[in-house]
Amino acid sequence: MIAICAALLIGYASNPYVAILVVGVMAFLAAVGVWEYGRLAVSKGLTPSIPLMMGVAVAEVFAFYIAHRWIHSAELPVFILALGLGLFFLYRFRRSEEALLHVAVEFFSIAYIAVPLSYMLAILYPISPTPDHDGRWWLVYLLLVTKITDIGAYFVGKLWGKHRLAPVLSPKKTVEGAVAGFLSAVLLSLAMVTIGAKFAGSSFPLKLWDAFWLGILIGIFGQIGDLAESLLKRDAVVKDSNALPGLGGVLDMMDSLIFTAPIVYFYLQWHRI
Repeated sequence: MIAICAALLIGYASNPYVAILVVGVMAFLAAVGVWEYGRLAVSKGLTPSIPLMMGVAVAEVFAFYIAHRWIHSAELPVFILALGLGLFFLYRFRRSEEALLHVAVEFFSIAYIAVPLSYMLAILYPISPTPDHDGRWWLVYLLLVTKITDIGAYFVGKLWGKHRLAPVLSPKKTVEGAVAGFLSAVLLSLAMVTIGAKFAGSSFPLKLWDAFWLGILIGIFGQIGDLAESLLKRDAVVKDSNALPGLGGVLDMMDSLIFTAPIVYFYLQWHRI
């Protein structure tokens, strides 16, 4: 159901009313993700300002959208980051206990969750859209290649996995599953060259060599993102970041995308696609 809703939103993302809905959904996911991260910090005995963290996260998401769609300025998201950092300090002026630790934890929530998720909006809505660039296809590419990594690793690891990949962080992850996830990412990335050429034409100009090394990076960093969130959860001694039926939490659902969205975004920026 989530995949169907996401596909519909992406398909009509160019509609201005749908665009606002897309941005709202992304801001909501960022806010929930930051809330889940804040709860991990609370379980460690910390007292971060979770409402303030959520507010800065939402502002950061909207800043990315505004910067890319209207004022064409990459400085706005950086300004919101700096403003958020100042607010985190201001909040600690009246409660200085472990201020260094708390400000670091609060600011990291924005850098870890809100900024990478905002890159997905930046992929969908580039600053200077051109006829040979359809952000919808690039976002679909990011989602499919990242998630096929998770799917390949899960099924192969469950069926044939024997050697533990990271027993301290995630006892069920296996080396066999990791290799399968990596290969799945590379193969689907290569397949997207043919799929894009057939259905998207020049609006999705992914070259074979680029698809190869992008698939390698996504296949590696998608799994690093998964393990990174597992590291935070194990340190907080929790199994899932939330209790959403069938999902766990937003962080559980988005952990790999947090690490792969910047890869696709900067690829597009460096190649000026």
